[in-house]
Amino acid sequence: MSVGPHAGSDYPPSYESTGQPAHVSYPVVTQPGQAPMYQPGPVVIMTQPQSFPMTGLPAAGANFPASLQILAQTDFVQMKRDLSLIKCCIGWETNARYDILDKDDHRLFYAVEKSDCCSRFQFWGRRGFDIRIFDNANVEVMRIRRHVKACQGVCCACSDCCAHEVMILAPVDEVAAHVQQQHACCKPSYSIMDAFERETLRVDGPCCVFYGIWACCKQKFKVKSRTVNAPGEGKITKVWSGILKEMCCCSDAKNFEIDFPNHLDAKGKAGVLGTAILVDFMLWYNRRVCGCAFASLAACV
Repeated sequence: MSVGPHAGSDYPPSYESTGQPAHVSYPVVTQPGQAPMYQPGPVVIMTQPQSFPMTGLPAAGANFPASLQILAQTDFVQMKRDLSLIKCCIGWETNARYDILDKDDHRLFYAVEKSDCCSRFQFWGRRGFDIRIFDNANVEVMRIRRHVKACQGVCCACSDCCAHEVMILAPVDEVAAHVQQQHACCKPSYSIMDAFERETLRVDGPCCVFYGIWACCKQKFKVKSRTVNAPGEGKITKVWSGILKEMCCCSDAKNFEIDFPNHLDAKGKAGVLGTAILVDFMLWYNRRVCGCAFASLAACV
C-alpha cells in the first residue's frame, strides 16, 4: 500500500514532482542459450529553435528581391543614359541603357531596353518597350513596360486612350505601380498610381524644356504626395550631361537626379524611377537642336 504525498497515484513520484518522465529500469529476462532481449529506453525528440523574419523585411521565401531593399533605404539616386557610339557613328537607333547610381557614383542598378528595330525607327520616343532593371549580380529586380499607341501624345492626354503611360513591375511578376500622363494646358503632369490604380503621387514639370546648350540650367519636376499630411516632397531633375551628350546631333544620352519623398517604400520609389524614364522618352528623346519649347507641346510630338 502506497503512503505519502503520492499515495494513490499511477505515476512514479519523480514525474509529479518534476513534470518530466521518470527513467524506469526494467529487468532483462533471458532463457539459457538465448541472447538478451532489447528493452526500449526513453525517447528523446530534438527540435530546432523556430526563427522569425525581421520586421520590415519580406518573409523568407517571399518573391521579393533583397536588392530592392537598397532602393527602399536610399532617398537619392542618379540616372544616367549611356552614350551609344553606334548611333553617334552611323545613326543606327539602338536600345537605350541607363546606369542608376547613388550620390557617391556607386552603381546600384543598370537598365537595358528591349524593343524591336521597326518600333525604334517608326515611333522613336513614342515606341513601346520593356526596360529590364538588374542589380550588380545581374539579377532582374524590376521591369518597366510601355505599350505603343498610335495616337498617344496627339491629343496631349485629353483622353486616357492617347495618354503616355508605363507599368512598373517589381518584382518582375508583380505589378508595383502605374504612371499615366495627365491633361495639362501648360505644364506636363503625371499621375503615379499603386497596383490598384489609386493615385498616390503627382509629378508636375516646368512650362518650358530646354535642349542643347540651353539645357545648362536644371529643369525640375516636383513629386508631391496625394496623401494628406505626407512628410516632404521629392523631385526629378534634368541636369547638364556634358557638352558631348548635350550637343552631339546623334546623342540622346541625358542625366537625371531623383530625390524621393521620405515616406515611400521600394515600390513607390520604383514608380518615381519609372516616371523619370517616361519623362526622358517623352521630352528629351531625339531632340537634336538647341532651343526651348513648351513642355506640353513637346510631349505631343
